[in-house]
Amino acid sequence: MEIKDLRLAVVGLCGVYATSALAIDPASVEMNGIDVIPQLSVQIGHNDNIFSTETNETSSTITVVNPSVQFVAEKENDAYRVTYDLKIGTLHDSRADDYVDHTLTGEAVLELNSRNRLDLTVGLAKIHEDRGSNNAATGAKPARYTDKSLSGLYRYGAEGAKGNLEVAATYVDHTYDNLGSLNDSRERENLGLDATFYYRVAPKTRALFEVRAEDIDYKLAASDLDNTEVKYLAGVTWDATAKTSGTAKIGYQNKDYDSASREDQDGASWEISARWSPRTYSTFDLMTSQEYEEASGNEDGIDTETYSLTWNHSWDNRFSTQAMLSHMNEDYIGLTREDETDTAMVGFNYELKRWLSVNLAYTYKDKDSNAATESETQNLFMLTFQGSL
Repeated sequence: MEIKDLRLAVVGLCGVYATSALAIDPASVEMNGIDVIPQLSVQIGHNDNIFSTETNETSSTITVVNPSVQFVAEKENDAYRVTYDLKIGTLHDSRADDYVDHTLTGEAVLELNSRNRLDLTVGLAKIHEDRGSNNAATGAKPARYTDKSLSGLYRYGAEGAKGNLEVAATYVDHTYDNLGSLNDSRERENLGLDATFYYRVAPKTRALFEVRAEDIDYKLAASDLDNTEVKYLAGVTWDATAKTSGTAKIGYQNKDYDSASREDQDGASWEISARWSPRTYSTFDLMTSQEYEEASGNEDGIDTETYSLTWNHSWDNRFSTQAMLSHMNEDYIGLTREDETDTAMVGFNYELKRWLSVNLAYTYKDKDSNAATESETQNLFMLTFQGSL
């Protein structure tokens, strides 16, 4: 795992429902110099396989109510933001899987001077894992966990300087809150450090050299999964024309386990994201990556490759569409298991008002595994209303 939020390798289709980008322009209310920005989304949909099973699928109608509020303040060159997000999910045909998720995030952007900038983020998330989702333990109801996180990013160098340096540190405490001792072996602390040097080779192109290190410490004393991961990456980031932009990194990674009973892992790693905008109203986004995910069971780790292509197109000032194709390959190191997951999504957005949008999205997921009972398909329809002031 690299420096990032702890998250599932596959985004579950019945917990966090991705839709096409909604095009509202939220307004704020000023209170004592602080901008308050409330928003609300309501989703209504249907999932034909909420437990991600190969046979005997269970379907359910779903509603998700998602209010959020953001507080924004600025002082000279500094900015501060606090965001609270609440998700209330109801699975009408499986009420044991209802959930209430809370996320609280605080951010500060401090412009110390023209050459020094510091970004600080602190977070608290109390959320759930869908039953049957990738890596989730099997219980009588969804597992709930708490993530406590703290991160900082220091940037040195003026915006137009020949060279810039970024140093980042991240800490995440991942603890499960229910189901007794079922998930004790998955509780862990992640401490990451990341240093990246950028060198301008053209007016809109910079070469980069990056080193990442992450220490992953499992809380269960008997665990043999404690490990340290290091990545060395080199690449380029560009915004060469109005039509193309992106970042490409490629390099080497090593995951070294403290226990001799686990197989150390090493090999190539890459992260590529690129945007092509043939028209101002039409964009194509390509993303691909390779990394080692943490073990979810008896394997030593999961060698994961992901690929996705997304097309966003605005047909006029109010109506837009989005189409996405993705492929993920997961090779379970130490086992003979290999999973391949293909996902397709199409969405339609309409901006009714500046403050109100509606989205209709269909997502199809097909997972093929050589392990018994791990293959599955899902069809998800979601109608989303997004509103603000």
